[in-house]
Amino acid sequence: MDAEEKIKILEAGKLGRKALEVASSLIEPGALFLDVAEKTENFIRENGGKPSFPLNLSINNEAAHYTPAPNDKKTFKTGDLVKVDIGAQIDGYISDNATTVEIGGKGDYSNLIDCTREALNAALKVLRPNIEIYKIGQAIGEKIESFGFKPVKNLGGHGIKRNDLHSTIFIPNYDDGNGRRIENGQLIAIEPFASTGIGLIHNGMGGNIYIFSGTKPDPKDPVIQNFSTLPFAERWLAKVKPDYKDYLKKNLFMKQISHFAVLKEHKGAMISQAEHTILFDGDQIIVTTQ
Repeated sequence: MDAEEKIKILEAGKLGRKALEVASSLIEPGALFLDVAEKTENFIRENGGKPSFPLNLSINNEAAHYTPAPNDKKTFKTGDLVKVDIGAQIDGYISDNATTVEIGGKGDYSNLIDCTREALNAALKVLRPNIEIYKIGQAIGEKIESFGFKPVKNLGGHGIKRNDLHSTIFIPNYDDGNGRRIENGQLIAIEPFASTGIGLIHNGMGGNIYIFSGTKPDPKDPVIQNFSTLPFAERWLAKVKPDYKDYLKKNLFMKQISHFAVLKEHKGAMISQAEHTILFDGDQIIVTTQ
């Protein structure tokens, strides 16, 4: 990693953190999901970056992957538990961070929210150069269980590369025995999820988020031109391609793009999330989104 790359990674982290704060401040009873998403994403654009992915606003038993559709009329309600997940990118160098907001200030889920934040802090405390992956998961899982909740076992953190939000490395929310080590120069997202349920998620309906999944990107394709190989929102595509619905239908069938499903626990369960992006740079371990 050269100095210019590092600068862009750190800038993306700072901007992603500010965007998360903007999104969280906009969430209140009666607010439109669409307004929160577009104001947050535009904040990133107005400050010299682009969103790494569409703002995720996933409520209650949803863990991830809901973003509003074009003309979405969905509003936040008192008591909703909202996972707010956003990142910024500078020239393809990415950040990813998240928090959980309970709407209305009743505090019914304050312990659940606290446990993922504390699990993230516990993971950060054990980090060191060349650390084994299972030790990160162990710190997360033990902290979540100490609060009386379940770590979500089939969801977790991930590696990050330029223009690649989810690279192959997986950071678990429990001790999975993975002895692979984090290498110097790696950028990762640590992403605890805790549940009041069984700690397993499944795929729900599509959440209006897509990604290019073909093998040969066409530089003239509007998705590649505008969003590269990063996730994009249906409403983003609608602004650059008038026949976007036909485009989505055709390219989903051809498997040139893929649809992200909303990830859900069973009905009645509640999910919380916290997340930071971390750069391993020699002897330095830098939380870029702090």
